[in-house]
Amino acid sequence: MCNRRKAAVGRIELRLFLTLYLLTLPLQLITTGAFLEQGSTPLVVLTAIHVGSVVALFWSLLANAIVATQVVEDGTLASLVPFYIFTLITLAVGIYIALDIGLGITQTIGGASNPPQALRSIALFVVTSIWPAVCAILYFIIMTYIVLHVLNETRPMWYYVLAACLFVLSQLAWFLLGRVVCKGSNSKVDGSFIATILESAAVGVLYLAWKSITEGLFPMLHLGFEGISAPHFRLISGVLFPLHFIPF
Repeated sequence: MCNRRKAAVGRIELRLFLTLYLLTLPLQLITTGAFLEQGSTPLVVLTAIHVGSVVALFWSLLANAIVATQVVEDGTLASLVPFYIFTLITLAVGIYIALDIGLGITQTIGGASNPPQALRSIALFVVTSIWPAVCAILYFIIMTYIVLHVLNETRPMWYYVLAACLFVLSQLAWFLLGRVVCKGSNSKVDGSFIATILESAAVGVLYLAWKSITEGLFPMLHLGFEGISAPHFRLISGVLFPLHFIPF
């Protein structure tokens, strides 16, 4: 879907974000399901990969907001190289922290819980809860500024508000509704299932929000900006100049 909107700002970066999210879904299914023995090494390793992918996912979310400001031109090496580098770094950091704690390799970042049944780790809490929250808040702030102050639009903002609400509800389902849902459904459904549905809905709404502030490829002659360079054309035809403002 992103490929069809060739003049849209952040097309490649958004596609990478959506790809990362799709990769987290099977990991979510395996690590929260009853497919592997609890406490087994394979489960610990897959959980570590899942943690790393979540850390990288929220970096990519924040990166999409940064790209939308057009600090650097999207889709170019100046945008994609840092995007890929920091994605790999955040992925590696998340995997390392989860493996180090899960397997008790070192005590560098706190080690395993003592006792293990406590399931408490400050480092894991930071990378799986604090980091995603910070990235999501910064993303919302940046996109709010772009939509309301740069574009001077309100309709796309409702998509971002809806996505934020869905994300908050998903976190509430994770942390507050888990036991209630599990007991109410006779252990057939838990909070993680509902949270995943809400998170997927939030990602879908984010795509709709991105779609609402971008447009497809339009010839330069329709715009009447023959003297404007390609980066500025992308800026005008993308985030900084919404479709219904383009003169025909």
